[in-house]
Amino acid sequence: MKALIFLIPLFVVNACKTQTGTVISSENTNMEQVENKVGCPEEGACTVAVHKNKNLVIKEDGTGALYPEMVAGENMVVVYTYSKEGPEGTVDGDYSETIHFEIPTTAENLSKENASLSDVKLLYGKQCFCRGEAGFYLITNGKLLVEKTDQALVFDLKFKVEKTSQVVSNITETVKL
Repeated sequence: MKALIFLIPLFVVNACKTQTGTVISSENTNMEQVENKVGCPEEGACTVAVHKNKNLVIKEDGTGALYPEMVAGENMVVVYTYSKEGPEGTVDGDYSETIHFEIPTTAENLSKENASLSDVKLLYGKQCFCRGEAGFYLITNGKLLVEKTDQALVFDLKFKVEKTSQVVSNITETVKL
């Protein structure tokens, strides 16, 4: 009986093992490391991901803070990420900014400016150890131009976030579809 009591914690620990190896996702996503660096500050790295057959839903948590969620749908969601590693030896020194927006699959050319940016749910996120500034913000000051073909998606975004400081303010990218 004492041996069984001793073995129970071992079974629990073994049962909580995380999955190892390659995880294969069926999600239809194109992701590219940005090479032309237009809009990407030199001290960081930028990536662009295009999620096909997704809709962007902007939710609000219990404290009133916004956050994005992608759900199955008929549109495309573009996620642009700028990230910079913190100084060596720091635990929470990393910094990143993300820009999310949704494009209708049927749209070939799209031009949105200022208040009409809400049509594409343009959302800016700042992730850092910076009190009062980290979080997600709706962008209502800027201009977005999108051109889509069967092979590529080209977008040019110039924007200003009113409620916090930002590193990225101008993005020009071409993503293969």
